[in-house]
Amino acid sequence: MTKKDFKDYICRPFCMFYKDGQKEEMACQGALVVESLVGQRRISIEQVYLSIKDYQLCLKHKDTLTRYVCRQCPFMKEDCDFQSTSPSHDLEPCGGYMVLACLIENRVIDTRDVDNQK
Repeated sequence: MTKKDFKDYICRPFCMFYKDGQKEEMACQGALVVESLVGQRRISIEQVYLSIKDYQLCLKHKDTLTRYVCRQCPFMKEDCDFQSTSPSHDLEPCGGYMVLACLIENRVIDTRDVDNQK
């Protein structure tokens, strides 16, 4: 799986922060976890494409994803407004986070799958 591939099926369709040609060498921890799960064939790219952008799911799974994904994310300390103490209501988390929330909600993966990707 190449970096371009995961940007095509995670970042471009799900991440409001993704801009072609900017920060290309960087990826959020959520995208890296999804890429790892696809690479291990634990999930398929088709299952990722079936994910939806659902802010309420992101809030529902925030504690779990913060614990297992966000704490290892390179954007957490300085760039992550979603994890700030008072995020604006129109702010979305990163694309990988949105995909993981949907996969957890639909019982495609569980916390053990996410925790094992550290």
